[in-house]
Amino acid sequence: MTMPSSQTQSPPQPSSSPTFAEHNKKWKAYLLLSTTSLVNFVSLIDVFDIPFQSLFRTPTYTQHSHINLMFGVVTFLTPLFILFFDFVSCLRNKFDFATLWDGKLEGYTLLVHVLWWTFGTAFMTKAGGIAYEALNVYFSSWASLFSSIHLLDLWGGEKDVLTIRELTRLSITLPAWWAVFWSSIVTFASAADAIRIVQTPSAKKSCEFAVAVGVISAIVSAFFILQHYEFLTCCCRCCEGFETMKWLSYGGWFELACSLLVNLWFIIGVDQLTSAGQISSTITGEGKSAFGILWDDDGDDEGVDGGDGDE
Repeated sequence: MTMPSSQTQSPPQPSSSPTFAEHNKKWKAYLLLSTTSLVNFVSLIDVFDIPFQSLFRTPTYTQHSHINLMFGVVTFLTPLFILFFDFVSCLRNKFDFATLWDGKLEGYTLLVHVLWWTFGTAFMTKAGGIAYEALNVYFSSWASLFSSIHLLDLWGGEKDVLTIRELTRLSITLPAWWAVFWSSIVTFASAADAIRIVQTPSAKKSCEFAVAVGVISAIVSAFFILQHYEFLTCCCRCCEGFETMKWLSYGGWFELACSLLVNLWFIIGVDQLTSAGQISSTITGEGKSAFGILWDDDGDDEGVDGGDGDE
């Protein structure tokens, strides 16, 4: 009787298909930054081509026009360059920007973008700046800054580095205090910068009051921010050592009372600074700051030294 021959099965061979690098997960955010930058420098070109009769145009207005264009051009081309290498497979496998230096190169680049647009936004939206010739320039500069911050935040989440959510998740009020703090900084800086171009005493007084609004609210918000991170060790010791001093900590009636006072302070600021004859937000930028710091005006430009309008 013939026995069936046993067939030896060879173990499965591992697949020899090449592994491809993944696409950059932040491609939408890169595309958003490139788009806002495109809107910015295209709008600037349009501003330079049209002879506006602007009260804000100073003798140095057109001397630095190339600097204004530079901000949008750089951050328009850089994301496109990154996306080009990411979407072309043969280039991505050889030069994966997201993994170079263990991703640190991308992080450094995004940090430079944030610093780049921080300076660019301040330069274009300063008192008497070019951003007030066209609202597209103003809003696209802020949008580019926020897009850069968003990209850096996404990178931090991928690399398990500090993100905005991790920075502000200690309490439900901490994100609001951060918003008040940065709004106050923008208000203070805009008003302090506007003092140099105002001429009338009423306009100068309005700027000084705006500085006071920004400084006081920034101090209050900074106090509670530092309290959340326990940087104010002296106050923490007081709260731990003395039962009667626990009201200084956040999360209680003291924080609630301070938040109400800050809101009342801003209401007074809006009433004083947006009334007839006060400094205009279209000059100083306080009204269209990053967090909408409650500024607007009726268009009274009497106190501004911005040229004779013939240039």
